[in-house]
Amino acid sequence: MAVLHKEFIAFNKEIKLDSNKKEGLLKSRKELRRKVKKWFDENKANEIQPKFASQGSFEMNTTINPIPVYDEDGNKLLKYDLDDGIYFIEKEGEDNRKAIQTWHDWVFESVDTHTFQGTIRKTTCIRVVFADGHHIDMPIYYKKEDFIELAHRAKSWIESDPKAFYEWFNKLKNTQLERIIRYLKAWKNYRESVNTSLLLPSGFELTILATNEYVEDDNDDIAFRETIRKMYNELNGVNGFKCIRPTTPEGEDVFENYSVTRKTNFLNTLNSLLNDLDKADSEKNFKKASEILRNNQFGDRFPTGADKSEEEKSDVLKSTLNSATIAPRPYGY
Repeated sequence: MAVLHKEFIAFNKEIKLDSNKKEGLLKSRKELRRKVKKWFDENKANEIQPKFASQGSFEMNTTINPIPVYDEDGNKLLKYDLDDGIYFIEKEGEDNRKAIQTWHDWVFESVDTHTFQGTIRKTTCIRVVFADGHHIDMPIYYKKEDFIELAHRAKSWIESDPKAFYEWFNKLKNTQLERIIRYLKAWKNYRESVNTSLLLPSGFELTILATNEYVEDDNDDIAFRETIRKMYNELNGVNGFKCIRPTTPEGEDVFENYSVTRKTNFLNTLNSLLNDLDKADSEKNFKKASEILRNNQFGDRFPTGADKSEEEKSDVLKSTLNSATIAPRPYGY
């Protein structure tokens, strides 16, 4: 059995968001917030002013470096995404709520000229796209006391509290679980880049599944493999194909609107991952074991292991230990 813990740790280093990129994304967010505040101050001074709260994978430290894509002109694009909630907080004793479309229009107008790449109206947010490919999604919320609703253009007002979600995750997480979620997101990124018609669950949904089924182990390859096994078995178990949101709106099945085809595709792709993880586990040679995952599941960002077996590694270790335990000869012998 070739233990690939070292290779998984190297993979994590490759896909984890580094400090320079974090600073760049935070700079984009800061400038965008400044522009929204300025627009509302100059154009809607008599209305309640927007507040901001970062949310999503950036807050949970599970954002990954995406596989680069290229536009028609061959320009390299890195499709990082950042979620930054805009909150309108009701003043005490007043009803300051506006129509959903009104607030979407205002936020859209406040950022529409921020970049040359464009601003997109989504059903749940306003998306600002930057030249290097990254984008910032700005969902709009109305907060009355402790009750928070999302301004959804298709479904009206929806009870939602993204802060509660990352607080739920932060209570349960450890550094290994963070890495496992990054491995899952990198797997999704690679598999969807190879098959552009494949639509796997979102990072949010994968985070719920992995957190619920997390198996701890000293080795990341074992922890990841057994977490995937539990995920697959749970989705095929008595409870059926479900992913229950752990926070507001509590009890919601976020897989409820999945088509039969999408469910089948996810289960088949997840099963393929599990099978290859088992094959890699049964392979004695590190290089061959790593190539199973590299070629089929993660792409060339996953490192190639050494061309040697677990037994050879153990023999070298034993030889080193034996040499170290031989008693030294007396001085002058």
